[in-house]
Amino acid sequence: MSRNRMSEADLGGYGQDYLYSPYSGSSRRPKADVRYGSKTNTKNVHTPDGCIYEFLNAKFRNAKKYTRDKCRWSLRRMTRILEAGGFDASPFKIDEDAVNYIMDEYRARGKLDSYLEGEIAYLNRYLKFFRNYTVVNMNPQFSQDMRVNVHWLEEDQYQTLMDVKKTPLQDMVIHLELCLGFRNAECCRLTLSDINDSGTKPYFNVRGKGRGNGKYRTVRFHRDTRAVLNRWLDERERIVQIARENIPHWQDPGYVLLWCHYKNHPDVGYYREHTGSLDDAVLDPLRPKVGFHFSNHDLRRTFGRRLYHAGVPIETISKFLGHESTAETLKYLGINLDDMDEGMKKLDAYDNKMGVKKR
Repeated sequence: MSRNRMSEADLGGYGQDYLYSPYSGSSRRPKADVRYGSKTNTKNVHTPDGCIYEFLNAKFRNAKKYTRDKCRWSLRRMTRILEAGGFDASPFKIDEDAVNYIMDEYRARGKLDSYLEGEIAYLNRYLKFFRNYTVVNMNPQFSQDMRVNVHWLEEDQYQTLMDVKKTPLQDMVIHLELCLGFRNAECCRLTLSDINDSGTKPYFNVRGKGRGNGKYRTVRFHRDTRAVLNRWLDERERIVQIARENIPHWQDPGYVLLWCHYKNHPDVGYYREHTGSLDDAVLDPLRPKVGFHFSNHDLRRTFGRRLYHAGVPIETISKFLGHESTAETLKYLGINLDDMDEGMKKLDAYDNKMGVKKR
C-alpha cells in the first residue's frame, strides 16, 4: 500500500478524536480477547489490537475505566493511521519512520504539539512494554505552544449565552461552569452536602481531579449563585416528589443534578460523568439558540480568562480552577500566546511615557 497522505475516508470515518469509544455506541471490537493472567489468550494476541489489550490489561488494570479507555482510543487511533499509511502497526515493528509518519499526520490535520506530545507519550509507554525503544531513542521535541486546543467565548458570546432563556437545569450547569469554573465531571459529582450556604461567605466543596476520590477545593459563591441555585433546587424538589410518588422504594441519591425522563412512566436518576448525558441535556439544546458552538471546557476556560482580564492574580485563578500550579493555569488559558499583542501595546505605551525614541 502506498504511504501517501491519508484522508478521513481512508480511515472509514474514524479520523475523529475518538476512533472507538464505549460511549459512542460503536459495535467495533478488536478480534483478540486477552485477559492478562487468565486462561483466555487467543491466537490473535499479537495482532495490533491484541497487543493493545495485552498492554492495557497489564499496565492499566487498576486504572479508572475512563483513563484506560482514553489510552486505548489513543493507541487505536495511531494504529489505524499506520495501517492506512501502509506501515506494519505491530508494536514490535514500529520504527522511527512510522513514528514520524504519525506525527506528520497529526500536524497535517491541525493538531497542536501539546496534543501530539500526549499521544506520543502513550505510544512510548506502549512500545516500551514490548521492549521497543524507538521513541526513547528518538527523544522527539515538541514546540512550547502554551495552548491546548484553546478556545473560549468572546465577550459578546458570553453575554448572549447569559441572556438566552434557559431551563432551571441549563441555568444551573451553565452557571457552575461559566461563572464558577467547574469541570463537567465536577458538576456531576456535586452533592447537596457540598453546598455550604450558611453565614456571609457561602461556598461549594468541589471534588476535582486526582487519584482515588479526587482532590477537594473550595469555591466561593458568585453574586448570582444563590438565585440560580434556589431556582434549580425548587425544580429538583419537584423531580424528587415525582420519583417518590411513582417509583416504589426510590431513594434520593443526594446529587445536586437529577434528571427525570418520561416514557411509559417517570424515571429519575442522576448524571454520571464521562457519559455525555449532561451535555445532551444542557449544551446541545442551547447551541442552536445562541448560534455558535461551545463545549464545557470552553465555558470553564472563559471563566478563567475573564478572571485574568479582571486583574485577578494568576495564583488565585489557579486555585479557582483546581490546578496544581500556575504554569498549568497559564498553559490552560493560552495567556502566553494570545495576550502578546496586548503586552506589546502596553510596552509601547510605557516606552512613549518614558520618552524612548523609535528607530
